[in-house]
Formats: sequence, structure tokens, C-alpha cells
Amino acid sequence: MINFKKILFPVDLSAQSRAVAPSVAAMARRFRSEVVLMHVTAAPTPEPALDHFSAEAFSGIPVVRELLEGDPARQIVSYADEHQVDLIMMPTHGHGSFRALLLGSVTNKVLHDIHCPVWTGVHAEQMTAHSPDRWKGLLCAVDTDEQGESVLKWVWEFAQQQSLELQLIHAVAGADGMWTEESDPSMYEFLFHAARERLAKLQTEAGTNLDIRLLGGSVGSAVRQAAVDYDADLIVIGRGKIQGSFGRLKNSASAIIREAPCPVISI
Repeated sequence: MINFKKILFPVDLSAQSRAVAPSVAAMARRFRSEVVLMHVTAAPTPEPALDHFSAEAFSGIPVVRELLEGDPARQIVSYADEHQVDLIMMPTHGHGSFRALLLGSVTNKVLHDIHCPVWTGVHAEQMTAHSPDRWKGLLCAVDTDEQGESVLKWVWEFAQQQSLELQLIHAVAGADGMWTEESDPSMYEFLFHAARERLAKLQTEAGTNLDIRLLGGSVGSAVRQAAVDYDADLIVIGRGKIQGSFGRLKNSASAIIREAPCPVISI
């Protein structure tokens, strides 16, 4: 059973962190989680500031406060591994040490090095409609590499447990500008046919039999459009093993997160 018993929430006490906090609180209530508020700085931060943030945003929720110094990415990864964190939740944008949290080196390192799922939010003004306590639709971008089976199994179990409507999509490799339906119809159809065969094999191995929508175009744009079309509240993508190479979908993780109209969980 998929359960987020311990959620790590790195905060910089900015407006962006405060905007994401309700979603973290909603997630914690949904899964009855303990929330770890982590504040990483180059210099000591007064503890009362974090205490006030905790009391303001997480009333009635078990909270652990961690004030740490050093490199944010290293501290996040180290803490998550050492304390068996089940989910990391990050704001889309931040200030100071977390300024590049979405697309910069911090997020890239965390997404590459961490073992647990990572939730990344969208812009604050878009967050309310996608709070975990209002989830209805779940979109999963499925790849056909060696990680595809585990992602498919995870998202199917998650959707069943959470009573969510699940929609699967696959961005067809090569049909993103190299070959288009207009420029080379036969090659375009071949790419889609080959993708359907790979996905059928993947579903057989995963023990699922779900409809999968195939899309052309860049991965980031394709996933965004599908999320808009299906009014998704959450997107799930895979990101590969810690020491493994990143497939086409994993290489596009930053683009998916940046363009997504709703939060993304990468596993």
C-alpha cells in the first residue's frame, strides 16, 4: 500500500513557501502524515520564525522542525535517506538558497539522487484548485524504458487507493519535430505503431490493461496539453534509478514540471 507517513517540506519562509503550505497540510491530512519542516541556510536562522510558520500552517498536524546549515540539496537528500522520508514536497519558486529550486541545480540534484517520490508545485495562484483534498483526476506520462513497468504499477495502485480517475499518455519518440504527420506520414504512423506495441508489452508485464493516449510533439508541451484536456489535478512521471541513465521522459522532467498546469509527483 502506498502511504506517505513522513513528508519532508523544505521551506525558506518566503511567500512561495507559504502558498504551498496548504497543499502540504492537505496532503498530510489525507495520508495522516508527519511533516518535517526543513530550513537550510548559510547562516543560523532564529528558531521562533520556523515555529511561527509551523503553528500558522500546520495546526493539528504532527510537525518536526529542522534548522540546518550547508548545501540545500545535500541536506535534503541526506535527511530524506537517513530518516526514511516517504515524500518530498517542494514549492515551484523560492528565494535565497531555494531561488532555483524548480529548474536549477538544487532540484536537479534532488530529483536525480533521492530515492523517494518528489512532489513539485505550480505557481501559487494556480495551487488552490489542485489541493490534495480536492483531487479527482490523475494523469500519468508513461515511458517505455526499463522503468516504465514500475511507474505503471505504482500509479495504478495509487489511483485505486485514492479513488482517482486515471488517464495514461505517452509522448512518442521521434514524433516531436524530427518526423511529423505532415512531413512524413508513413514514418509518423510507423513510430506510433511501434510505440503501441511497446506499450502493449509493458502493460502485459505490469498486469494492467488501460487505455493510453499517444501524442506527438515535445514531451513538456504534450504532457501539459493532456493535463489541460483532462483537467488533471496531479501528474505522475518516472525519473529512473539513482545511478541509472535518464530516458527521454526523464530528460524532460524539468520541462514537464515547468509547463505543468498542476503539481507533479516524480517517482
